Amino acid sequence: MTQAAHILVVDDESSIRLTLAALLKRAGYDVTPAENGAEAVTLLERQMFDLMLVDLKMPGMDGMQVVTAARKRQPDIAIIVLTGHGSLDTAVEGLHQGIFDYLLKTTEPVQVIERVKAGLAMRNQRLRERTLLDVVGAAVQELRSTQSASPTEPAGPSERAITVGALHLDTWRQEASLGGRTLALTPTEFRVLLCLAEHAGTMLSYAHLVRCAQGYETDEMEAGELIKPHIHHLRQKLEPDPSTPRYILNVRGKGYLLSPVGE
Repeated sequence: MTQAAHILVVDDESSIRLTLAALLKRAGYDVTPAENGAEAVTLLERQMFDLMLVDLKMPGMDGMQVVTAARKRQPDIAIIVLTGHGSLDTAVEGLHQGIFDYLLKTTEPVQVIERVKAGLAMRNQRLRERTLLDVVGAAVQELRSTQSASPTEPAGPSERAITVGALHLDTWRQEASLGGRTLALTPTEFRVLLCLAEHAGTMLSYAHLVRCAQGYETDEMEAGELIKPHIHHLRQKLEPDPSTPRYILNVRGKGYLLSPVGE
């Protein structure tokens, strides 16, 4: 079960603060209220939030000051500013602070929930993109290390080679060949194929493949979207007819398995 997003609601008007908190809780979110900017900053220092709804006009520390403090403490938090009226100057300042949206306090509850969902989706997309960039960077570093290394005691043939039918994988050189023909695989494609080859004939879930090939945890839905492009490219390079795969088989909605290649 996916953990509920944690939302911080900051407003000095108790009626608005309580109404928003109740609305968001009914929508399934974990909500923490704060009645002023100082309390909000204290909360931001103590726990992590996915999104913050903050009133623009508050006595003492105003909304933009809270936004600035939030950005310093939690750069990835999505922020929606609540205001009683539109302000071009404030909107321009908000662009520099990376504010996701402005909502009038008279906005309908359904629209509030829609904008909260959109803000959280944007935040999650940015985090996914950053994770993918980290994975790509790690793969590049790993490839460079492999290419520059000159091991004095390479593993023996039985330790570094995996054969499934006509498919041969050299784990030391990170090379794959099919019937003697070298396959031009990316580092990630090689690792996906290696994971499948190590469990040939056994279905591996999407999340298992992402964990095995890319080194991080994710849910099955997201893992399916991450792994499908690599499977597509592998089939283009491996299958006699990629539109009718014989070797990398799909177990619908669950994962993939590698059947003996060339047999």
